[in-house]
Amino acid sequence: MIEKLTIRSAETRDAEKILLLVKQVMNESPFFPRTSDEFNLTIAQEEDYIKNAALFLVAENDGEIIGSSTLDRSSLNKLNHTVSFGITILKAYSGQGVGSLLMKKIIEWVEVNKVEKIELEVFEDNTPAISLYKKFGFVEEGRKRKAIKTNNSYKDIILMARFSNDL
Repeated sequence: MIEKLTIRSAETRDAEKILLLVKQVMNESPFFPRTSDEFNLTIAQEEDYIKNAALFLVAENDGEIIGSSTLDRSSLNKLNHTVSFGITILKAYSGQGVGSLLMKKIIEWVEVNKVEKIELEVFEDNTPAISLYKKFGFVEEGRKRKAIKTNNSYKDIILMARFSNDL
């Protein structure tokens, strides 16, 4: 249950807690392309990522990190009008508005920083995430067919984007 939710910029001191969050969510959710056993970032690597991400937000509930979101922006001139986006929320807090609050902060940052396009990838059967993204103006751009294989069955990854000039 959410008691006191705060959305703030991640700090390097959060690195270990963020790594634990990501591993826990990977264990709770089938919507990651890698397993928690394959996720082996060190605290130092996560600290570097926090420092170098265009935007790295954490959602805290009464001091506990329950979610995070990152935006990565290319340093290449022809690509720096876009950012790639990711979001991670503990299962216990899913469906309680955390994703919407993170999205609002992300869109504020995108508008201030004059980003023209936010891109993301989402599993085709992750309907809660797809609904969230559509609520905030994302549209499907394409699919990676049979991109994920588990237990001899395949899933598509949907490519979605939000364009600043469309809103």
